[in-house]
Amino acid sequence: MTLHTHIPEATAGPAPAAYPAGLARQVRLPDGRELTLRPIRPDDADAEWDFVHRLSPDSRYFRFMAPVKDLTPAMLRRFTDIDYQREMALVAMTATPQGERQVGVARYSILPGTRRCEFAIVVDDEWRGTGLALALMTALADVARDYHHLEAMEGVTLAENRRMAGLAQSLGFDVRMDPDDAHQVLMQLDLRAALQ
Repeated sequence: MTLHTHIPEATAGPAPAAYPAGLARQVRLPDGRELTLRPIRPDDADAEWDFVHRLSPDSRYFRFMAPVKDLTPAMLRRFTDIDYQREMALVAMTATPQGERQVGVARYSILPGTRRCEFAIVVDDEWRGTGLALALMTALADVARDYHHLEAMEGVTLAENRRMAGLAQSLGFDVRMDPDDAHQVLMQLDLRAALQ
């Protein structure tokens, strides 16, 4: 599956960046299903709430590293009304007879004063094992490297989240136990060398 596309550069300057529509891409998963991966928008709030609400308790726990039943209004606003100069969130949308449905999201926040970002990802339980997580993470790394010109991507997951650690390893992340917390795994990817 080919996922690399030309990615425009981030808007410079202090004003909030406009919606980066040029980052949207169509992907076909190995099972033939097609999805749109695109930056999240404030008007995705209902889709984001529905998506998180549909996740299993385990999926929500692994994503937030704490028990979360639903998103609060403040969390929802924070997750959907983002500053495209400092962060990115790509949603995976599939077409249904009722309209678009969110089935995954991958995001990062740029660590202030660095060329690094911290990422998170979660995929709808019904879409596990389809290649969607791989497509989302590949797209997210492309955007981090080519749009924001970042050099590294890092994340933390719970040690019991073997799926996430396995995905990260398959993408070339250095995956190791957190020396300060045996319940966590640290993941780091050199974007200059990876996924080229």
